[in-house]
Amino acid sequence: MLTHLFEDLRHGLRVFAAKPAFTLIAVLTLALGIGANTLVFTLIDGVYFSTLPYRDADALVDVHQGSTHFGGGWDNVSIPDYVDLHAGVPALADSALYTDASFNLVASGAPERLQGLRATPSLFSTLGVGAAVGRVFGADEGVAGRDHVVVLSDAVWRNRFGADPQVLDRSLRLDGVDYRVIGVMPPRFMFPRADVALFVPFVFSRDDLVDDQRGVNYSSIVGRLAPGATLEQVEAQAAAVVQHNVERLGASASDGESYAGWVQSTGLRFGAGPLRELLSGSNARELIMLQVAVALVLLIALANVANLLLTRLSARRAELATRTALGASRLDIARQLLTESILLAVLGAALGFAGAWFGVKIVAGSGLLPAWATFAVDYRMLTFTLIVTVAATLAFGLAPAFIASGGQLHTTLRESSRLAGSSPAARRVRSSLVVVQIALAIALLAGAGLLLRSFAKAAGQSPGFSSSNVLTAHLTLPAAKYPDAAAQARAARSMLDAARALPGVEAAAVTTKLPFSGENAGIVFRIEGRAAGDSLPHAAWRSVDENFFATLGIPVLRGRVFNSADWTVKGRNIVVDASFAQRYFPDADAIGRHITLGGSGTGDAYTIIGVVGAVKHFDLTQPAQKPTFYFDLGAHGSDSVFLALRTPVAPAAIAEALRAAIRSVDAEQPLFNIATLDERIESSLTGRRVPLQLLALFAACALLLAAIGIYGVLAFSVEQRTSEIGLRMAIGADSRRVRRGVLADGARLVGVGVGVGLLGALATGFALKSRLFDVAPVDLPSLATVAAVLIVTAFAACWLPARRAARLDPIVALRHE
Repeated sequence: MLTHLFEDLRHGLRVFAAKPAFTLIAVLTLALGIGANTLVFTLIDGVYFSTLPYRDADALVDVHQGSTHFGGGWDNVSIPDYVDLHAGVPALADSALYTDASFNLVASGAPERLQGLRATPSLFSTLGVGAAVGRVFGADEGVAGRDHVVVLSDAVWRNRFGADPQVLDRSLRLDGVDYRVIGVMPPRFMFPRADVALFVPFVFSRDDLVDDQRGVNYSSIVGRLAPGATLEQVEAQAAAVVQHNVERLGASASDGESYAGWVQSTGLRFGAGPLRELLSGSNARELIMLQVAVALVLLIALANVANLLLTRLSARRAELATRTALGASRLDIARQLLTESILLAVLGAALGFAGAWFGVKIVAGSGLLPAWATFAVDYRMLTFTLIVTVAATLAFGLAPAFIASGGQLHTTLRESSRLAGSSPAARRVRSSLVVVQIALAIALLAGAGLLLRSFAKAAGQSPGFSSSNVLTAHLTLPAAKYPDAAAQARAARSMLDAARALPGVEAAAVTTKLPFSGENAGIVFRIEGRAAGDSLPHAAWRSVDENFFATLGIPVLRGRVFNSADWTVKGRNIVVDASFAQRYFPDADAIGRHITLGGSGTGDAYTIIGVVGAVKHFDLTQPAQKPTFYFDLGAHGSDSVFLALRTPVAPAAIAEALRAAIRSVDAEQPLFNIATLDERIESSLTGRRVPLQLLALFAACALLLAAIGIYGVLAFSVEQRTSEIGLRMAIGADSRRVRRGVLADGARLVGVGVGVGLLGALATGFALKSRLFDVAPVDLPSLATVAAVLIVTAFAACWLPARRAARLDPIVALRHE
């Protein structure tokens, strides 16, 4: 058995070496199909199936707050809500609250900003992970005065401290405060993102725990399911906690009626989902669509290779006839052809595997996938490639082997006028394979066309401001140096003035939350004059200087915006956006109305002095419906601000000058997250752009393969019909009629393929419905364009064989065997 196998392998290698062009085309076609599938599978495996660096990761859940008032979306949670859920949801064996925090690290060299995480001490027990060096912080360090301890990530330990094992108990100055290093996390640990460099305790003050803080949502909850518990139980028990609070506040607090109304009107609820979904991000869902697309590309590639092998089967009639005459059985012939198919598949798989490895590096750095995901060339990738290779071998290798082992071959091999590959069965198989290729190519092109139209519509949406030539940067103002809001506002003003004085800066502004920065802040408030029983509204808020709206080109619709006098007198004025005015004052003028922050109604009153245009903050495809109001930064400072500089020169050209200007005010102040507004908006489209680019690439490959398939079938048909064509030309048929006949053969294949493909295109449109923006699943312009592109490509593929047939010399053609 092995002897026969080695003989078949040697013979197959000689056959391929004798026909290098055929071998190269077949191997490249298989490499494309197998490599694309291996690439996307590796990405899916890295995001959805790789082991997370936590104990029993499948038991970890993300708990979030929902509100039907804002379209059913999810939000962060408040500290009082976490405390209630931690104690009142027995379906969670443990839980932790965490929130993003950034720290200015001043050591040797330039100041540096590190991304950190404030977390309750229960974070590490919930995740089931301990420190690799030292220890994590415990419950006794989660109280004020004992919380200046820090746990480092493995990356910052190695990069900043050279993996020094003596790092424990070292003092680290963060935001002007000394923190003691007590531990280092394991190398693979990350939470909730790969860029988190250090962890500090999340300490709750007495003011954080009052009921008035419900609705001040800026933190997240991670929980561990109790043994046997389900997500449904978590949500049901969380709903009971909410109902308990409604009854408790209604019975003991004067504002309970407002809280109950808020819960009822907003549909306040808590949801739970697998932690992996949160970590993977919404963009990762596009991988499933891409896996379907590359599966179709593989089918087209297999159809192409099967056609190539059927063509070669006819061309090798003399060789196979000789082997048959020398005693080779049908099984021997079939085994030889199947062995050659295996050789092709292995060569294609090896090349495809290398291409997939290279493609993984490109896609992983595109921003589509989470930074923590690892895409290794491991046994999963190798196993998947092996499975695809075996399936591919069976798919394209069985048809030639089956025809060769049938009775037709032994008859036709002895006939000079009838070739094995030109038998009716072989012709039908080849034609069917081409129809399948055309239909699948149409479906892929239609999907790419719909996504392209959708992307163009999304990218063309106005964000509500002018983003061109605006450089932005982030800075944090540590409380140790700037102890209160007033000091932070003064520092922001000084740094803003230094930036405004730079050559080439036309306008400069400062804000606490920048559009498309990924950051947000919201708070509940009360409208003066509204009954206590009304629901408590919730809105996003920012603090800005008087130049913010002009610098970003946000229109002033009514009233006025802040001026320098507002900053100086620290007045209680606010500016609201159009969404705010329309929602809360639909039949009245918002100018002059008053609001108070929080739900108690006892805070300082703010007067609305102006209405500005609504701004999209996260997604160009979502309407700017979240009500927003703006504080004057002079009266409402913050420790985290963004600078925005409008300049007629290339924004990147003044980045270093901006750093120097900030250091001239505070030598220890780092500047980070530097990007133009256009770049931030472009980044928000990554989830649409990268899948579109990949699908368009796969669709182009499918179109090329379909064109090759059409050309191959017609070229082979012309070859087989050379004598017939010569006879027709000898008795009077002109070249135009011959060419028309060949084109008609191609048109029949293309017509059937396009007809079937349009049905597939309709199905593709409905499958992509949830991913489309402002484009219908049945989009006639897209379908017409796709059909036209394929018909033109198919005509080009048909023209070459037709031209060759029309230029045949009748004398030479009649002599053709």
